[in-house]
Amino acid sequence: MDEVREKMKITAVSGYKAVGRNMTGVSIGKETIAIDNGIRLDTLQMYDGDTNTLRKRSVEELISMDIIPKQDRLKNIIAQLISHGHLDHIGALSINKPKVPIISTHYTAELGRKEYKDGNFYSVDYNEEFEISRNFSVEFLEVTHSIPYASIVVLHTDEGDVVYASDFRLDNHSQISMTDYKSLRRIGRENPKVLIVESTRAWDPGKTPSESVVRIKLRDVMELIDSGLIVATTFSTHIERIQSILDEAEKSGRTPMIMGRSFSGQISIAERFGILHLPPNARVFTTSKAIKRGLKEIRKRDDYLLLATGHQGEPTSVISEIINGKFPFRFRRGDSIIFCANTIPTPINYATRYILETRLKSLGVKIFDNVHVSGHAAREDHRYLLNMIKPEHIIPCHGGLEMRSGYATLALEEGYELNKSIHLLTNGDSIEI
Repeated sequence: MDEVREKMKITAVSGYKAVGRNMTGVSIGKETIAIDNGIRLDTLQMYDGDTNTLRKRSVEELISMDIIPKQDRLKNIIAQLISHGHLDHIGALSINKPKVPIISTHYTAELGRKEYKDGNFYSVDYNEEFEISRNFSVEFLEVTHSIPYASIVVLHTDEGDVVYASDFRLDNHSQISMTDYKSLRRIGRENPKVLIVESTRAWDPGKTPSESVVRIKLRDVMELIDSGLIVATTFSTHIERIQSILDEAEKSGRTPMIMGRSFSGQISIAERFGILHLPPNARVFTTSKAIKRGLKEIRKRDDYLLLATGHQGEPTSVISEIINGKFPFRFRRGDSIIFCANTIPTPINYATRYILETRLKSLGVKIFDNVHVSGHAAREDHRYLLNMIKPEHIIPCHGGLEMRSGYATLALEEGYELNKSIHLLTNGDSIEI
C-alpha cells in the first residue's frame, strides 16, 4: 500500500494585512515551523511610542492592538526561524516567548538575545543545512538588505522547498554583504514549492539603487556644509550607512558624537563582528544623563557631527527631545540636519516627521532630505529573483492588499495564475499546497 503523503500548509499569521509584525507558519503533518516573530512599529507608536512599554501590557492587549502576531494561530510549533534582526521580524520574541529552538544567523541571534534573554537560540553559518526534524531542515542564504546578515530562509521538505524572502534588495556594491546568487539559482534548479515574498515596493518601477548611491549623496552634502553643527540621523540597525556617516565626519575633521540607546547596542554588536569601525575620536552616549553631558561639551559647533536618533520624528528620540527642551542645548540657525532615512510610509510616521521638520525649519536649521535608498526590492529586483527561483506557488507577504496585489500583478506578467499559483492571503488564512 502506497504511503499517504502529508500536504504542506502555509498559515499567514500576520504581516499579510499591513507592513509589520511578521509571522508565517509552515506545517507538515503534526509539525509546524514559525518564521519571524515581529512587532508592528506604527501601531506601537500610536499607543505607546516606545518598545520599553511593551512588557507593561498583556499578550492579549498587544494582539488586539495589532502590535504583535497572534502566535496561537499556529499549533505544534517545533522551531522558530528568524530571517533578520529588524524589530518587525524579531521584536515580539520577548512577548510571545517561544520555548522551541530559535534558529538564525549568528548576528541575528545576537540581536535576538538582546530582545529575549531566555530564548533557546541556535545560530548557523550561511549555506549550512540545519536539520530540525524528519520533516524539515533549514538553510539561510545571504542577501543584501538594510541590516547586516539578512537571510533568505529556505525550508527543505519532502514536499518541496519553501523559500521565504522577507526582506531583501539586490545590491551588488554593498561593502558588508553580497546576495548569494549561486545558491539562489541552485534552489531554483531543485524543488522550489512556494516563494513567500515581501511586497512593500512591488509597484515601484525599476531597480532599487545600491547603498553606494548613498555614499555619494552623503559626500556631496557634507562637502557643501562649511559651518554650523551637522546632525545626521538614520536607522540604528543600518550599519553600512552608519559607517558612511562616520567616515564622512572623519574626512571633514569633525568629532562624531553618537547619541541614543538604540545606536549604542547595535554599534557594539557590529564592532564585535568586525563590520563597523569607529573613528578614534568617536564617542557614544547612551543614557539621557550621558547625552546631556555630551551636549554640554559642544562649544565650537563647526567641529562636531551628531549622529542621533529621530529620523521618523519619534517623540522619545534624541532629536525630538532636544527640540522639546529636555536637554540644555538648542539647534540654531545655520545648523544642518541630514536625513539618511525616508519616512516609513504610515500615517503616524508622516505626521511625526512633518512636525519635526516644521519645527526644525522654524529654528532656521537647514534640512537635507532623502540621503537614502530603500532596503526593499523594487519591481525588477522582484522579477529577477522570481525568475531565479521559479517556484510552483507564490504567496506575497509583508504589506497591505495594495502592495501584495502589486506583486500578484508582476507574477501574472510572468505566467502565474491568480488563485491557482498566486495566493493572496490575509492574516489568519491558511492554504494547503
